[in-house]
Amino acid sequence: MDKHIHVVSTFTLAFIFLLSHTTTLVSAVEDPWTGLPLPPELTLDMRKRLEACGNVLTHECGIEVYKSVLGSWKIGKHCCQKLIEMGEVCNDELSTALGLFDKYKNAKLLIKVKSLRKFNQCKGQ
Repeated sequence: MDKHIHVVSTFTLAFIFLLSHTTTLVSAVEDPWTGLPLPPELTLDMRKRLEACGNVLTHECGIEVYKSVLGSWKIGKHCCQKLIEMGEVCNDELSTALGLFDKYKNAKLLIKVKSLRKFNQCKGQ
């Protein structure tokens, strides 16, 4: 087997393993950001933009999207509509911001990938 193909295959298997185990670990969290200190990378301007994004999405749908990205929940039609209304830029910024929290730093790639996938699935409905 070509050495390059073997390395890629190993990386792919490791990523799938990480994806399946990270999903299981965080799926039970109800309100993931309550009580966590804000990462220093979140500037006041960014927090204002994220708050505006969150206001469009709503708290209820934010929890549903979070559980879908880091768990096994499905995003319902109403929350899919809110996610699309919020927009792709906000979706990207929210997933980036979530990955800045110490609690989620090890899953930041997973968060970005699944967040974009969920957004595109909602867009396709």
